[in-house]
Amino acid sequence: MTLISTRLPEDMKKYLKLYAEKERIGMSIAMRKIIEMGIKEARLKDALEKLREHKITLGRAAELAGISIWEMMDIVKEKKIDWLGITSEDIDRDFEIAMKLSKKIK
Repeated sequence: MTLISTRLPEDMKKYLKLYAEKERIGMSIAMRKIIEMGIKEARLKDALEKLREHKITLGRAAELAGISIWEMMDIVKEKKIDWLGITSEDIDRDFEIAMKLSKKIK
């Protein structure tokens, strides 16, 4: 485990103390838990941003966020993120191509 020291503003220190008391844990453990929550949130935010920009797949986004693909699918649905990047024009074009191909097969 790595030791990192930092200075905290007084309001953060007060919250950390309240959190530690509420959870009945020491200040060091409280700080690790809060940092862990923040990192998890930051990983998810980063993954969703990349997914929204169509830079990564849904599976890769889940991997970056450290969650299952099923959890990622739920989050994407909840946040209404267009992760496929398919427009109605794309669907129309693909439909036209499919219709032309089906006529050639017959």
